[in-house]
Amino acid sequence: MHTKPIAAAVGLALVAGVAGTARAQTLEERVLQLEEENARQAAQIAEQKQALEGAPERVERLDEALEEKRAGGGWFERIQIAGLIEVEAGYFEPFDAPSESDLVLATFELGIAAQVTDWVEIGAALLYEEDDTDLEVDLAFATLYNPDVAPVFFTVGQVYVPFGAYETNLVSDPLTLEIGETRETAAELGFVHQGFGGSVYGFNGDHKLNGDNRISSWGANLSYAWEQDDITVAGGVGWINNLGDSDSLQDTVADNRNATFDELVEGEDPRADSFSTDPIDRTGGWTANLAVIVGQFNFIGEYLSATDDFDPDSLSYKDHGARPSAWNIELGYSFPVLGKETVAAVAYQGTDEAVGLELPKESWLIGWSIGLFDNTALSFEYRNDSDYSEGEGGTGDSGNSFVAQLAVEF
Repeated sequence: MHTKPIAAAVGLALVAGVAGTARAQTLEERVLQLEEENARQAAQIAEQKQALEGAPERVERLDEALEEKRAGGGWFERIQIAGLIEVEAGYFEPFDAPSESDLVLATFELGIAAQVTDWVEIGAALLYEEDDTDLEVDLAFATLYNPDVAPVFFTVGQVYVPFGAYETNLVSDPLTLEIGETRETAAELGFVHQGFGGSVYGFNGDHKLNGDNRISSWGANLSYAWEQDDITVAGGVGWINNLGDSDSLQDTVADNRNATFDELVEGEDPRADSFSTDPIDRTGGWTANLAVIVGQFNFIGEYLSATDDFDPDSLSYKDHGARPSAWNIELGYSFPVLGKETVAAVAYQGTDEAVGLELPKESWLIGWSIGLFDNTALSFEYRNDSDYSEGEGGTGDSGNSFVAQLAVEF
C-alpha cells in the first residue's frame, strides 16, 4: 500500500517529535530517505516540501505522528490516530503595558487519517488553543492520489492552502505566518515528480467583494528539493490573488471597514449610503522560502508580501493604504547533550507597513530545545520585539518575553 503523506494535501508534513528540532530533523530525514530508496524518494522529498506549504508547525508534527503509526503495521495501516499537547509557561513585557505571566494549554490537537483505497485518503483534525481557539474542526479533507500510477493529486476540503512555508526551530510562529496563513475550504490540484512539486487551488474566500458570493480566490505554488552528501536544499515560491483572505487579515479588514461605516453613520455622512463593509477589490500576495542543511547547521529564510496597497479603509499605513510584508531569517544548530538530541537557534524577523495588524517592526529570538524522551520535548525561547515608531502609528517601545514549552505527541 502506498503511503502518501496526509500533509501533501493540506500543507502538513515536517516533524520528528521534538518541538524545537522538528524542522532540522525533517530535512535530514529527507536525505536519509533519498539514500535508502533513491529515485522514488526523490519524488517524496518534493512531496514533503510541497506539503509543507501553508501548514502551521503543530499540524506538521501531528502528521509525522500519523506517518509513524502508519508504518507500524496492523490496523493502523488503514486508520491512524495521533495527537499533540503543548503546555506553555511565559513571562511577557508588552509594548506600553504592565508585565504579565501565564500558564496555558497552548495546543491540543487530535488527528485521524485513513487510507480508504489505493487512490483515496481522508484526514481530519480537531484543535483547541486556550484563550485563542475554541474546540473546532481544524482540518477535514479527502485526497485522490496514487504515486505508483501518476504523479498528480487532487485534494478537496477544509485545509491550509499552500501559501508560505512558515518553517522555524523556535516556539513562536514566524511573522510570515501571522500575515499569510490561510485556512479555507478549497480544491487543490497538484503534482509531485523527481524533486519538483506544485499545485493550483481555488476557494470562496470569507470576504465577498461587493457582496458577490463566488469561488473567485485562487493561488499557485512551486517547490523543489535537492540533496547531495550532507547538503540539502529545499525552496519554494507561491502567489495568491487575495492576501486579504488570510486568517489574520480577513478579521482586521472586516473590523476596519465596519468601524469606518459606523463612523460615517454616526457623523451622518452621505457616503454611508454607498460605503461597502465588504472589500471593494482584491490585493494579491507573494512569498518565497528557502531551507538549507549543511551537516548539523540549518538555515531558514522566508519573505512574504502583498503585491499592492490595500484600500485605506481596509488596512492603512500612515496616510495611504498599507502594503504589509514580513520576513524570517533563522540559523539552527543540532547537537547531542547527554545523549539527547537538542537544537539551538537564533532568528531575526521583521515586518513593514504591518502596524495595523499589531505586529512588531523587528524581533530577535533565541531558542533551545531538547528531546527529553521519545515524542516529548522541552523548549525555551527568549524574544525581544521593537514596535513601530509613534510617527508610524506604533508606540516606539520595545517588549520582551520568555516562554518554556513542554510538547508531547501521542
